Amino acid sequence: MKSARIVALIAFAFGFAFNEWAFRFIFPLQPIDSFMRLMTLILDGFIAVFVFTFLWRNTAATVRVKQLLADHSRSVAIFLGLFLAYCTFLAVEFSCRYYFKHYYKAPYSAQTYWEPSAVERDSTMGSILLRDTVISHAYVVNDSLIYKQYYRIDEQGRRITPKTKPDSTYHQFAMITGCSFAFGYGLNAHQTLGYFVDSLVGKRGYNYAVSGYGTQQTLELLRTRNLHSEIAEQNGVLIHLFIDDHIKRLIGSRRLIKLWARYYPFYYLDGDDLKRDGSFWSGRHWQTRLYRAISESAFIGLFDIDVPWHVTDGHLKLFGAVIREAKSEFLKQYPEGRFVVLIGPNSELASRIVEVLEENDIQFLDCSNLLDKEKSQYKIHWTEGHPSAKYHLEIADTLNVFLNNNQH
Repeated sequence: MKSARIVALIAFAFGFAFNEWAFRFIFPLQPIDSFMRLMTLILDGFIAVFVFTFLWRNTAATVRVKQLLADHSRSVAIFLGLFLAYCTFLAVEFSCRYYFKHYYKAPYSAQTYWEPSAVERDSTMGSILLRDTVISHAYVVNDSLIYKQYYRIDEQGRRITPKTKPDSTYHQFAMITGCSFAFGYGLNAHQTLGYFVDSLVGKRGYNYAVSGYGTQQTLELLRTRNLHSEIAEQNGVLIHLFIDDHIKRLIGSRRLIKLWARYYPFYYLDGDDLKRDGSFWSGRHWQTRLYRAISESAFIGLFDIDVPWHVTDGHLKLFGAVIREAKSEFLKQYPEGRFVVLIGPNSELASRIVEVLEENDIQFLDCSNLLDKEKSQYKIHWTEGHPSAKYHLEIADTLNVFLNNNQH
């Protein structure tokens, strides 16, 4: 056997040993995370190419190298470049892991406590609130209690909005959809957007928002629920509070898959047709698994690199299709109703979202410049980004003017 094949067999033996089972045998107490599994798989790919190349011909190793450089110089350069990039990335990755383990100190420690759990998994929505219960939510920073709130959830899975008027005075409803901002995360029931809309606008407030939701949940809600059986008033307005992060939730970005959106509805465009294929986990399983794996990278975590890293026109086209379909589903149940998208303060996508809404004939209220949500009076606490009661009050006041001056 010539030396080229001996080199190949040595490389094969190294690749055979350099696998998860070997790690588990040598370091039985050290868990192997998904990212290192991925990196090991890539290394095995490089080794497989190397082994195949040197096994192909029974010749001396030096002769085989000269043949490859003479006949396939470009391929060799690409292979070596990719392998060098791989080694460089691994060096950076292990440096970041060493930094996190030995040097990094968080500026504060924060803990969130739920009793019972905040949500439960649902095959349609991805997650839903526990029905007919009271959820306790405490937020602790550096062992100091910042707030403790109790969220009362009704039998329909909605956060209960206290009435501000007698039942007989309500003639229309205002149902609020969206995420934790619309839900009133960290606020009591008299500090939410739904409550202020009820008191200022005079429409009965219903809070359909759930922490973590994106725009696709508004569509699923309207497709699967008979609102007439849940809402007493015969007509009203749907207000969807939009924030920029909803686009990332709609497309299932790397960061959102890591945090909570793995089982969220997966919508995509087939030409101009909007389609759903289960959840991100079932409908695009391998891409979602890849996102989960790279989320365990210390380098990606250190710099909070998201994938995709920017919002494309295609993402906004998908958003337009989802919000247009949501409006259509709402009007099927309430032909005389109003469907309004409220663009939240500090939205960096506001101008592009406005174009999409106008193209799809969606009423909107642009509050992107109404206030600066990063100022202390508009935040519950400096350690987290959820808005205060003052934030909701100013939005509701603006919404009141908008609804009264833009009669449908």
